[in-house]
Amino acid sequence: MEKNEFRAVNKYIHMKNLTPKEIKAELDNVHSTSASVFATTFNRMGSIKFPHLSNLARRIWEWCARRDIFIYASYIPSAQNFEADAKSRVVSEETEWSIGQAYFDRIEVHFGRFDIDLFASSINAKCFRFVSWLPDPRACRIDAFAMSWDKLYFYAFPPFILIARVLRKIITDRAEGVLVVPWWPTQP
Repeated sequence: MEKNEFRAVNKYIHMKNLTPKEIKAELDNVHSTSASVFATTFNRMGSIKFPHLSNLARRIWEWCARRDIFIYASYIPSAQNFEADAKSRVVSEETEWSIGQAYFDRIEVHFGRFDIDLFASSINAKCFRFVSWLPDPRACRIDAFAMSWDKLYFYAFPPFILIARVLRKIITDRAEGVLVVPWWPTQP
């Protein structure tokens, strides 16, 4: 829980004149390691290994103790946090990028059939097996960067901002496949 989040909880409780006796802080973070480490540190009331987290945990515990509140933290993986993330998980055809099917077919004729589409959803997947960024009932995996690409012949049309990261992953995993990127001759 960051300083601003702590202040928000504090303000909310004071504005509503609430006197809860128990608070469960459910942490969900893109950086799951830091969220789970904080939850553990918080519940143990500190850690020698993470003094900066211990200090924050101590301040929160003291604030709660002054108000006779018991607080504990738990980590919820983003994939399981449907209620809190519902708005961000709405899939819209307008936000799903893909190349036209005719262009994809030409790529596949030239390079061969792909094992998997690494950046897709059930709306725009070009392969039967695909990896989604968000939970999708048809996806075989969530988060292409969390898996190894070395034994896959992949097709990838990632969001432009991820191209450098995809190139690093291809090199690191010694992966083979086709990466579709924009042709921007004026870009360095």
